[in-house]
Amino acid sequence: MSLEMNVGDWQEIFESVHNGIIAINLNREVIIFNKAASIVLNIPQAQALGAQIEQVISNTQLVQVMEKGTEEHNQRMDINDRAIIANRSPIRRGNKIIGAVAIFQDISEFEVLSHQLDTFKAINKRLDDVIDFLDDGIVVADAQGIIVRANNAYQHMTGIIAKEFVGKHVRDLLKQGYMNKSVTEMVLERRSQVNVMDVRNGKDLLMSGNPVFDDRGNISYVVTAVRDVSQLNELKGKLAESEQIRDKYFHELEHLRSKQSFQQIITKDPKMQKKLEMSYHVANVDSNVLILGETGVGKELIAQLIHRASKRAKQPFIKINCGAIPPNLLESEFFGYEAGAFTGALKEGKAGLFELAQGGTIFLDEVGELSLDLQVKVLRAIQDKEITKIGGKKPILLDIRIVAATNRDLEVMVKEKEFREDLYYRLNVVPIVIPPLRERKADILSLVAEFIGKFNRKYGYQKWIHPEVMDVFLEHDWPGNIRELENTIERLVVTYREDCIGINALTETSLRSLKPPIKDITSLQACLESEEHQLIAEAYRTTGSTRKAAAILKISQSSMVKKMKKYNISVNKL
Repeated sequence: MSLEMNVGDWQEIFESVHNGIIAINLNREVIIFNKAASIVLNIPQAQALGAQIEQVISNTQLVQVMEKGTEEHNQRMDINDRAIIANRSPIRRGNKIIGAVAIFQDISEFEVLSHQLDTFKAINKRLDDVIDFLDDGIVVADAQGIIVRANNAYQHMTGIIAKEFVGKHVRDLLKQGYMNKSVTEMVLERRSQVNVMDVRNGKDLLMSGNPVFDDRGNISYVVTAVRDVSQLNELKGKLAESEQIRDKYFHELEHLRSKQSFQQIITKDPKMQKKLEMSYHVANVDSNVLILGETGVGKELIAQLIHRASKRAKQPFIKINCGAIPPNLLESEFFGYEAGAFTGALKEGKAGLFELAQGGTIFLDEVGELSLDLQVKVLRAIQDKEITKIGGKKPILLDIRIVAATNRDLEVMVKEKEFREDLYYRLNVVPIVIPPLRERKADILSLVAEFIGKFNRKYGYQKWIHPEVMDVFLEHDWPGNIRELENTIERLVVTYREDCIGINALTETSLRSLKPPIKDITSLQACLESEEHQLIAEAYRTTGSTRKAAAILKISQSSMVKKMKKYNISVNKL
């Protein structure tokens, strides 16, 4: 009878087999391609049958097996994101090779088990000492198919005790109804790994049998690992839930980090420079720092400077605006809570900002707005260096640096019993008082240049400030300090139509009532040169380019360069 007739006779059997089967003839044509192979390779059977094997599997080794006449066992492949174990053999008729066959199986679901079993193969001499510590069921049979060992997990899964089957042959156990399938016999017959599903004691069990070879290549033992699939699915669900919680906290921490701008501090004022020197100095230690100053003077920038210059620079910088969080949420935001701590709490609980700041710096902005109740808890966290979540029992040790800031007079608040004296002294280890902008007018020119450049880049403009407007800026008291100055510059850039922001632009701002100061003019020539000097310097400072500055002032680039040399204005790039 021909090979084609045998294929036809056995087609139904091939189709019912769980393993993928591919066979080729001497012409390299696919003559068997069962349903399991079609599913794994994602190729219709009709398309594969009769095709050249290389057209079906580009990196196939089946042709080499046929040509060399050698068998290949337990060959691992990755196909369509699936892990495949394949056995390949030549097909013989008498002494002649008439084709080759590959039998393969998708083991993606239990590769972890395979890795564990590979480890056991390497230490098979000590198998009896370790298998009882595994959660998976383990059964060991010898080369004759007699059960020699079974661990406690296997007995628990199957509901039978060791003395009922240890020492018996697997065929006898099959006859007595102890098992539905004998993985051990399959392994002994195939001399390779076998994976099957079975139902025992009302449980779906995944059984993976593996041969253990001696030094001469003979099977000495068959080790079968058994896993309760329902338990595995439950563990997968718990792992997925844990990963969701981890990702949630990770994104929350990244969100908090992303909100920190870490801007550069710009100053030429001697008093302010001393404050910066002090900030750099105390950054090297972990002492608590209290930054004092009016609204908008840059207290947060000082806190960021201390963090960046410290040994904690690579760790989180977490800002808490004590005046922006609703009072009823402050404690849970500060210290976090356990699952089910209160109505409306997240089922997985939540990490507080103190916990998220571990290893880094926590910045308590507007600390004077804390309620007396929360002041007590913050004081305890600072003193004890630990916190306890709402609804929690186990304290969390803290490794954080505390930097606080306020625009309020805490000494007065202490006298009026609005702020705890002990907390004040805990925070006020190193006080840094930031002077208001009206006391450091020398910084206004630099800040204006910085802000005009920032908003020009942001909005795609080339605007610049007229000297008359700059004079008004120098006369203004700036009650909102640097924040007010920045907001004013942004408003002028986005609302004023002309590139040169002149005095008329101030009519819609808080500076509308101010007039530029009257200058003492000794001569027309001196006045013109003074104005020209300011315009040239400001145009170049704003654009950073002699070509762009010349275009704004409507003069040639060569004239721009000559005038900059005339007024000794440094040229960084021509």
